Amino acid sequence: MARVKGTILIDFVKVIKSDKQGRFDPYLSAEDKKVIAERILPSAWYPYGTYKNCFTGVVAVVGNNNLQTVRQWGRLYGEAIITGVYKGIIKEGAPLESLAKYSTHIHNLFDFGELEAVPLSAAEAEMVMRGFDSDFEPQFHMMRGWLERSVELCGAREIKSDFSMKSWDGAPETRLTIAWRL
Repeated sequence: MARVKGTILIDFVKVIKSDKQGRFDPYLSAEDKKVIAERILPSAWYPYGTYKNCFTGVVAVVGNNNLQTVRQWGRLYGEAIITGVYKGIIKEGAPLESLAKYSTHIHNLFDFGELEAVPLSAAEAEMVMRGFDSDFEPQFHMMRGWLERSVELCGAREIKSDFSMKSWDGAPETRLTIAWRL
C-alpha cells in the first residue's frame, strides 16, 4: 500500500477541517474520515488513498478544478517545505544540482515514485517522473509549481516549463522540461 508523509497531507487536512458545511464529504471515504479525524503528524506515514482524496477534494472545492491554481499552490507549498524541513535541497546559483537532489529527497515524502533530473544544458533539465499515480494529473501540476519555485530559489529567473510527456494522456511516464536564466 502506497503511503505519503504527513508533511504533505497536513495542509489539505487543515483546509478540510476548517469547512463546517460538509463540502468535502463527497470526496472522502469512511477510512479517510477516520484518518483525518486524528492529529496528522508531519513525520508519520499515511495512506496514499487518503492523501489523493483530500487533494482531489481541495482542488475541486477550493481550486475549482483549475490546474493553474494547483500549479501556484505547488510553488507556495514547495517553498514552505524546501525553506523549512528540506532546506538542504536549495543551492544558490546551482539549479541543476538542486533539481538532482530531488531523486533522493522525494522518498522523504512518498514511499513510491521516482523523480530524476536529466540535464539538457547548463540552464535546462528534464524532470522524469515515474511510478506516481499516472492518472492523477493535479499531482503533476503541483510538482511542476514546486520544481519551478525550487529553481527560482536557487537564483534563476525567466523560468519556463512544459510537460513533454504526460502519463495521464497515456505516456509511460511524465516528463517536465524546465529552463531558466541565472
